[in-house]
Amino acid sequence: MTLSAIKERFFSENALVKNSAILFAGTMFANVLNYVFHLVVGRIVSVEIYGEAESLISLMNIIAVPAATIAMVAAKYAANCKAESDKLGSRAIWKYLNQKIVKYGLPLFIITALITPYVGKFLNIQNNFTLIIIWLSMLLSFFHAVNSGMLQGWQRFKQISLMGIWGVVVKLIFGIVLVKIGFGLNGIIGSFTLGALASYLASTLALKFILLKKEDNAQSQCETTIDFQSLRHYILPVFIGSLAITILGNADMVLAKHILSPLDAGQYGALTIVSKIIFFGTGVIASVLFSLSAENHHKNIDTFAIFRKASLFMLIVSALGVIFYFLFPGFILGLLFGSKYASAASYLGWFAVMVSLFSFLNLIFQYLLSIKKTKIAYGLLLVALVSVFSVLFIAKDIYDILVIMILSQIIGVAVGLFFLWTKDRKSSENYFVDIYNLLRFNN
Repeated sequence: MTLSAIKERFFSENALVKNSAILFAGTMFANVLNYVFHLVVGRIVSVEIYGEAESLISLMNIIAVPAATIAMVAAKYAANCKAESDKLGSRAIWKYLNQKIVKYGLPLFIITALITPYVGKFLNIQNNFTLIIIWLSMLLSFFHAVNSGMLQGWQRFKQISLMGIWGVVVKLIFGIVLVKIGFGLNGIIGSFTLGALASYLASTLALKFILLKKEDNAQSQCETTIDFQSLRHYILPVFIGSLAITILGNADMVLAKHILSPLDAGQYGALTIVSKIIFFGTGVIASVLFSLSAENHHKNIDTFAIFRKASLFMLIVSALGVIFYFLFPGFILGLLFGSKYASAASYLGWFAVMVSLFSFLNLIFQYLLSIKKTKIAYGLLLVALVSVFSVLFIAKDIYDILVIMILSQIIGVAVGLFFLWTKDRKSSENYFVDIYNLLRFNN
């Protein structure tokens, strides 16, 4: 058997590897462009403005929780339709979710616009127009989430990759131009909205295989098997869990802007961006796992084997990243951001630990939701809220925030492993043995 034949057989028999490779390639290219954006902006604006920008970007991630919820719900039920090869049913789900966004999204936008002065005061930001741009981006993200979730459910990872790259290219071009001509913080945040708009238009075009399907007389097998009442019940725990995950991954940066000095907040933002290379590099594994596991669950096929491969792969990659960050923190931070942030390099390895724990927690969360095991959401929300109040009332500097967030991620992972164990004790015990052997081998 030739080498090309062996490769073709390997990828055809291992959907996780194949789809992860496709999404990884596109996502990593988009992430490189994303980092170019952050690095260029970090070099041409002051440390203080960069801290403001990163805190607002983290705020955007938190308020995008409803969008993340919509995307996961769309992906879950689109995966069911894919299992039935039913495009008509997917179109019905697409219409249903968009109607709900119009009904509830517009009032939410109005409410957030009214509380803008209070949010600006908490974050020590005087420019309310920047926050209005963020609320517009939030509204747009809801519609984009439906499209991206549908594409994920149908495992159109190539289109998802191209869509992400296009959005980042638009953001990068407009971001640099707007900052250069003097728009400052408004230019940075506005470029995110323009990039999101570009991605939404591209995703709508990518969904033409569903939206333009002519099946007026056809019977939707997927629509008859999906109980839209159960879909509504599924949305609440997904929203709560997504909120918890997003808080654990972003609230520290928002709170850093409130607690720390402008200079320290800027350094915290740089450390966060550099360490999240690990999350961006491994996050695609969770996205692919969710779609494959949801489809297998609908077909009553074992899903734990896919999770086992995905998590072991993630642990290996994360461990290598943490080692590299501990060995060369000054070189990495200086290479990416220059000498302005060199004094914070000693924290970088521990930031990498925090992000690696978060990446693993997110993988567990995505897997459990894909098989409709949603109780983990409430446990993670409790951990997230405790972490927020701990940082808010205890933390005084970068070290304090870092320690609290690492402990929070450890507790979150423990909660996730507990729910894995209660789902399937025998498989979980074998899985824990694999992790132990892997850690012993690395040591």
